Amino acid sequence: MRERLRRVIPLVLLVGAIAVGAWWWNGRSSDGGDRTVSGTIEATEVTLAAETMGRVTAVNAAEGDAVTAGQKLVIFDPALLEKQRAQTEAGLIAAQGAQAAAEANVAAAQAALDQVRAGARAQEIQAQQEAVAAAQGGTDTAQAQLAQARGALKAAEAGRNQAAARFAQVKDGARAEVIEQALTQMQQAEAGVRQAQAEYDKISSRADVAAMPQSLALERATLALQAAQANYDALVKGATTPELDQARAGVDQALAGIIQASAAVSQTEAALTSATARTRAEQAKLELLQAGARPEQIKAAEAQVQAAQAQAEAARGRIVEVEAGLKVIDEQIARLTVRAPSDGVVLQRTIEPGEVAMPGGALLTLGDLANLTLTVYLPEDQYGAIKVGQGAQVTVDSFPGRVFTGVVQRIADRGEFTPRNVQTPAGRRAVVFAIKIAVDNPTGDLKLGMPADVVFE
Repeated sequence: MRERLRRVIPLVLLVGAIAVGAWWWNGRSSDGGDRTVSGTIEATEVTLAAETMGRVTAVNAAEGDAVTAGQKLVIFDPALLEKQRAQTEAGLIAAQGAQAAAEANVAAAQAALDQVRAGARAQEIQAQQEAVAAAQGGTDTAQAQLAQARGALKAAEAGRNQAAARFAQVKDGARAEVIEQALTQMQQAEAGVRQAQAEYDKISSRADVAAMPQSLALERATLALQAAQANYDALVKGATTPELDQARAGVDQALAGIIQASAAVSQTEAALTSATARTRAEQAKLELLQAGARPEQIKAAEAQVQAAQAQAEAARGRIVEVEAGLKVIDEQIARLTVRAPSDGVVLQRTIEPGEVAMPGGALLTLGDLANLTLTVYLPEDQYGAIKVGQGAQVTVDSFPGRVFTGVVQRIADRGEFTPRNVQTPAGRRAVVFAIKIAVDNPTGDLKLGMPADVVFE
């Protein structure tokens, strides 16, 4: 009996010690003792994407580079949009000319209406006749200027064609029959100059010789001869590398001349429209003065004022429309430069200069290392002890003994099973809740992907 008691008493004491130890450990955990959990350092990632399709000309950041807010990171080729802007600007000039003409029509129509209503005197009729003559003179001048501008445009187009042909000939070389044809063209051009010179000599003493068709014809013939002579000389001589470059530059210069000549035609057309409108208005005023005012004339003058006002309003609307188009193009050009939305570091670079980016295609991925987060998982029995705003101490293996401060930012509202990459001693294979912690990183020592341990305060 005593022998049996001797065997049982040590066993009872051992079981009791185990029970007391378990009670002490559970009490320590439930009373808010050490709650160490693990997670991985994370940061907010921003992916910069292309808004439209375009060719990349420069990428100013590599993976791992620190960037600042507003820094130019990716630049696209703006050539196409810049050409569209130049074309739109030319349209704006034409629209402004049309508006000026329309406003002049309004003023003239209103003046005519006022004159009809007031009646006319002899001296007013005489003055109006002089105004009609002056306006007609302005119209004639505008017509001559328009003819010259159109001639200049045709000459520029001919120059472009000749420059293109010249470049092709210089590049490809010339055959014997082509040289013979060029010689014939030069001889014909010489004959044309002689004939144009003879016609010009007949009117060279006139004061308005510059506005006469013979002057324009001589200028065209001279240009044609110069082009034919240059073409023939080039065919006979053959091409060198500098000549190829010069021929190519001639094509570019000819294209620029066409653009300039087109703008001049638009401006002179607008000037002619304005001058013609003025002449018609002055003539209408003269006729009203001479005939005297009748009720139907007053109504007609009023209708002309209303029509002119409608045209002026339409012209103003066109200018607003074109200016809005310019703003859109300017905004598109501005968006060809992709800037950093905030300070951060380049995590991934997926584009290189020369590549064509598609709309929505990723260019760079940025991470904000100044505002890091850490997500850990707590078992259900510790969930209630954590509050939003509660402090936390974060440590990483890379900096032994150093403690980074953190604050509980968010607590999950729903539980989930423990993720495979996160384990807690008390919550293994249990339902856990995600806890997101904002971690201070003032010196930038913490990096993305670092494993970290957390102890809640």
